[in-house]
Amino acid sequence: MKLRIITLALALPILAFLGSCGTEEAPKPSISLQSDGITANGDIVVGTAIKFSVKATAGSSAMKNIVITASFGGKTQTIVDTALITKDIAFVRNLKAIGSPGDDVKYTFTANDANGESASTSVTLSVLPILGSLDGQSGFQVYNAASAGMYTAFDLATAQPLLPGGALSNKDILDATLSSAQQWSKTWKSGNGSTFVKLTANDWNNASSTTFLFNLWKANKDKMTETIVVAKDDVILVRSGQALDFNLFVVKVTNVVDLPAVGNNNDYAQFDYRGVIK
Repeated sequence: MKLRIITLALALPILAFLGSCGTEEAPKPSISLQSDGITANGDIVVGTAIKFSVKATAGSSAMKNIVITASFGGKTQTIVDTALITKDIAFVRNLKAIGSPGDDVKYTFTANDANGESASTSVTLSVLPILGSLDGQSGFQVYNAASAGMYTAFDLATAQPLLPGGALSNKDILDATLSSAQQWSKTWKSGNGSTFVKLTANDWNNASSTTFLFNLWKANKDKMTETIVVAKDDVILVRSGQALDFNLFVVKVTNVVDLPAVGNNNDYAQFDYRGVIK
């Protein structure tokens, strides 16, 4: 019995040693942002030049690559993907700030080691508008989607009424009536992810600058919806889904014409609006 106990006592340290040898992890790389560039979360004016200074060291003998991505609005795009064969690297990347006013853009920097390990760091920059005055346009209509040959959509960035069909990317306002509907829905949606919220008449009266609209959006951003029912005298804030330097517009519905005749689908909502218009 004593011999068996001694044998077991000798075997346990050996098994522990063998177990520890089998779980050893490959060394990870390191990556950091240096003080001669942006290193922390903050605000940035739309379109501003930004600078990142990156330093990375492989955990093994060499790095595989460095990848920089920008994520906002539910999408991610790769900005840099640099193949490497060195152990240490330091570089500066100058960029134009990505995103539109109101976007929180997360820049992620990832070092991928040749041994399969990786490490990341990130900063988030909140995009602010350039201070400026608003342009004004008036007397536009968006017609019932069931109408024939009428403008059923609108591009707020260029003040262009749009016919059915074609690309959806510039359709900030799009009549939402279904083809099977018996009645005009008096509802707007978009083709590009634009969102809507109703404001007050006083907001329309005071809307003269990009800063004012941006502050309205900050106060109402959690109330924005993908569709909105329109009525005469409604004031509506629209955040365009287009990639614009300034993507906020305020719309005032000046008339809603619902034609009573059966089969006449040329109903429309008429509106004026303000924003930065090309």
